[in-house]
Amino acid sequence: MKNIIGFLLFFLAFTSMAQDKIVKTNGDVITCSVSEIGSEEIKYFYTSNPKIIFGIEKSLVDRVEFATGEVIKMENNSFDNTDYYINQGRHALKINFLSPLWGSTEFVYEQNTKPGKSFEVALGIVGLGFDPQENNPAGIYTKFAYKFIRTPDFYMNKMRYSHILKGAYFAPEFAMRYMYYDFKEYDYYYYPYPSTTSKRKDDFAIALMLKFGKQWVIDDSFLVDLYVGFGYGYSEAGGNGEGLSYGFATGGEDVPIAGTAGLRIGWVF
Repeated sequence: MKNIIGFLLFFLAFTSMAQDKIVKTNGDVITCSVSEIGSEEIKYFYTSNPKIIFGIEKSLVDRVEFATGEVIKMENNSFDNTDYYINQGRHALKINFLSPLWGSTEFVYEQNTKPGKSFEVALGIVGLGFDPQENNPAGIYTKFAYKFIRTPDFYMNKMRYSHILKGAYFAPEFAMRYMYYDFKEYDYYYYPYPSTTSKRKDDFAIALMLKFGKQWVIDDSFLVDLYVGFGYGYSEAGGNGEGLSYGFATGGEDVPIAGTAGLRIGWVF
């Protein structure tokens, strides 16, 4: 019986000495007793003087370690809290609204991976559209981009994206294209009336670009995406000065540049 009473007294003494710990973001530790965790502030007191209550902003705290062993990690960036976006569409199907005017039709799928980040996969059909250059084009191109949606330059309490797919963004993009087209060769032997010969040629193009844009989401259903990009690229046709720009434009070995621009519309689900 004495052993049991001694054990209970030891346990009570140990638990009375055990205290909570507030671990700050800079690594400092406050050993205290936490009395309240509010929406903006954590209140605590020291066991040596429990009448004086102190407070610290939650944005300065990394975690709270309770004497019981429980640990609560503080949320300092509300943009990353997925609970705010639980009822929003995280996927989108888009079409490049202007690409048919330049000889191709582009379809895009976008999926959000986490708040502020998403990836895009695009498939373009060359020849499905108008043919202003009279190249009689046929082929396909693909694009892959990873988007980083911009956050504000400063934070306020409980700030978040109005929609998980909405906002200005930066996106590295990789693109490839393979196509056939008509190429005209001119024979100036009969100057000033040169003869022309039409040949069917193929072309492979590749590009790595940095894309900047802004995406709007209306009523969690309709989407508008406006962007422009530039970077490095190459195609044999670009090197010959033929200027193919289906899906994206590229130069040759002497001028290995690439560019892209577009206006996409789509649906969120």
